[in-house]
Amino acid sequence: MAIARMLKTTVIGHRPALRHTLAVFQQQGVLDVVANEFDLPSEEIGPEDERRLLIDEQLADASFVRDFLSRYHTSNTPLKTFVTEKFHLSEERFIGLEFDAHVHRIYRECVAIADRLAAGERECDRLRQLIHDLEPWGELRLQISQWQGTERTILFAGTVPAASGTAIRQQLREAVGEVTVEELGPVGDRQAWVVIVCHAVVDEVRSVLAATDFADVSFPGLEDYPAEERARAQATIVESEEEAERLKERAVELAQGHYAAAVALVRALESNRDSLLLHESIAGTERAFVLRGWTRAASRDALEAGLARFGDSTDLTFDDPGEDDEPPVALENHWLIRPFELLTDLYGRPRYRGVDPTPLHAPFFVLFFGLCIGDVGYGLMLIGGALLIKHRLDVTAGVKRFMDLLVIGGVASMVVGVLLGSYLALPVDSLPPALQSLQVLDPIGDIQQFLLFALALGVIQVFFGVFIAAWSAFRHGDPESAVFDHLSIVFLFVMLTVTALAGVAGSADIVRASLMLGLVGAMVMQGRAVQAAMRGDGVAKWDRLVGIMWAAVFVGGMVVYALTGALSALWVALGLSVLGLAVSKAVRRGVVGVLAGAYNVYGLTGFVGDVLSYLRLPALGLSGALVGSVFNILTSLVWTSATPLFAEGGIAWLGGAVVAVLAVAVFAVGHTFNVVINLLGAFVHPTRLQFVEFFSKFYEAGGRPFAPFGFRTDGLVLDAGAAGKEGGRVS
Repeated sequence: MAIARMLKTTVIGHRPALRHTLAVFQQQGVLDVVANEFDLPSEEIGPEDERRLLIDEQLADASFVRDFLSRYHTSNTPLKTFVTEKFHLSEERFIGLEFDAHVHRIYRECVAIADRLAAGERECDRLRQLIHDLEPWGELRLQISQWQGTERTILFAGTVPAASGTAIRQQLREAVGEVTVEELGPVGDRQAWVVIVCHAVVDEVRSVLAATDFADVSFPGLEDYPAEERARAQATIVESEEEAERLKERAVELAQGHYAAAVALVRALESNRDSLLLHESIAGTERAFVLRGWTRAASRDALEAGLARFGDSTDLTFDDPGEDDEPPVALENHWLIRPFELLTDLYGRPRYRGVDPTPLHAPFFVLFFGLCIGDVGYGLMLIGGALLIKHRLDVTAGVKRFMDLLVIGGVASMVVGVLLGSYLALPVDSLPPALQSLQVLDPIGDIQQFLLFALALGVIQVFFGVFIAAWSAFRHGDPESAVFDHLSIVFLFVMLTVTALAGVAGSADIVRASLMLGLVGAMVMQGRAVQAAMRGDGVAKWDRLVGIMWAAVFVGGMVVYALTGALSALWVALGLSVLGLAVSKAVRRGVVGVLAGAYNVYGLTGFVGDVLSYLRLPALGLSGALVGSVFNILTSLVWTSATPLFAEGGIAWLGGAVVAVLAVAVFAVGHTFNVVINLLGAFVHPTRLQFVEFFSKFYEAGGRPFAPFGFRTDGLVLDAGAAGKEGGRVS
């Protein structure tokens, strides 16, 4: 219904005009370019390797600047945890962005800062580990450069298990007479040792230590005393940290001045690369190019005006889609319906020649949403919150559209709330008489009627879907499917309804007639039994004649039995069917059709489950009302505690004020919580009803969304003339 008419657009032009032509397409954002459809080598256009390589390098550098500065950028966006920050700039400035010398200087400075920060961090980590390793040796007043020993002595520095220290010391004394062991600080469950022996017994000592769990320790490159080396390392760490702070302050300055420009530059370079890649994929010859795509019929004039500047260098033609074409799908709905396109897109775009379900499901969704919330106060809260987010926060066009959906849902909730007499779940008796008079249905006192109303809504929407399917079949020139596959379902359930009413009224004849006509008629139509018996392919003429006679007798017999109750007509029809199975191929086809129709009719019992699914709507509405009533009761209980304190006066009055504030807090927080919880259910369950119960009757998704060639503007808002994409022009 609201699928935009697409035109197959073909552009043929002189090769020198290609780059400028693509620039126009990208700026306008109205042409969905199709890959090379022609049997022409795109190599004729010529790959621009050097330019592409340059853009890739610039894009890598600009991305590095953006990512580096993002660590030091502070967003001023309200609710930045939930709202992505966007940057505003004009389209002219966006197009003019390039990786110039100024950007290159910023890139080099960012690289230098990043390298120095990384090097400083690595050095600090090394020094912190060194300080940790030197800690056990801090009391040793022996320069590390002398740990190798002297002319007469040899020194062994290392660690031993603390539990084995006494035993190792004893082994050393037994092996050599003179040995000095200096015990230093602990190293975890080990202990630092310095073993000093004479040269003459160094081999014996080394053998003893080798036989134990003695681990040598050395500090290459260090010469001073351990304590002095630790102090020097600590001082170096402090200097590195101070330098890091200075570098980070500079990075913050760079982020404040250049982060937004870096984000925009990355998008501009990505757009340039897209244009270049498309340039290389377009078919052409040495002197000409040909490009094809899809554009909305409404954008035809704009496209022609954009290429008019090239005069005769380009030729533009428009054609309607052919039978074999599958154009992309763009939806065009009234502004009031447009927010509901979000739901359609969640399920999937329709095919180009299909049906846009947006205006069909929108009224149902609004009503169902209103039933799930069903309160005037809650509706006002939704409207206020949605308008606040839409107009006070810098959100994307998609989020704004969702807020419009909530505003419409809030209005529906208010209307339903008035009809149900629900105002913040307050008791109806406490409302002013004027508001009480507007109540049409008490959802709790008249819950049976409320449930029946929901079932009626289910019947209406489910069979509305069946009618849409029939209309769609008629529209595509298939009246047989419309009647036998879809309208037969309506016929069956109408007959079943008549049967039920006649049963209540006690009319046995009408019960028999409506039940037989409904069931047999649906089976014959669903299985196309008559057509099967009358089909002439593969059967002799006499057999076809038998098939026609069988169809007439079978249908006529059933009708006669239904209308008169004559069992003889029924037995004749069944008897001829049994006889025909043995002698006639046409009859067998007809009987198989009836059986297949019976199976299809059995499958229609799912309609009952579909309709029952709509009972969730009053259930959600009632649960919200009951939860709201609970918060009202809690508020009343707290408020009741404040009343005696107010009556006492004096200092007790202050306590009463505190309790009163607490009561208000319980009321506000409770109802806000209730709205948020109900909002989730009010969106999910009506959406599910559209997708499962309604769409399954007629809707076929699978269309390719219209994606015009344009600028990449994620995170940006181009103030004018943008490509119209998400994040582009935001009104």
